[in-house]
Amino acid sequence: MTEVWYDIHVGTAVVVPDGMAKFMERVAEAVTRKRIDVVARVRSGFWVIEVKPVCGQEAIGQALVYRDLFAREYAGVSEVVPVVVCELAEVDVIDTADELGVLIFTIDGILK
Repeated sequence: MTEVWYDIHVGTAVVVPDGMAKFMERVAEAVTRKRIDVVARVRSGFWVIEVKPVCGQEAIGQALVYRDLFAREYAGVSEVVPVVVCELAEVDVIDTADELGVLIFTIDGILK
C-alpha cells in the first residue's frame, strides 16, 4: 500500500427541501452520503475496505456498493477491489464473496 485514506464519502446526499437555509445543503452533504471505511492505493489500483467485527452478507454488499460508487465518482481510476477486514467471517458468505471478487481478511478465522 502506498497511500491510505479513511472515511471517504461517496454516493448521493439527501435532497434538502426548498426553502431550507443554504447551509443545510452542506450539512446534508456531510452527514448523509455513504462512507467507505478505508481506501488504499495498492499497486496499480485501489482497495475499497469495509471493516466489520463479523463478515456476513451485509459487509459483502457494502463492499460491492462502495466499489461501484468509488469507481463512478473517481472515474478513470484503475482497478477497484472490494475488501472486507474482520475478526471472523461467516462460512455461508465465503463462496459468494469469492465469486463476486470480494477479498476477505480475517483475524480469528471462519465462524461455523
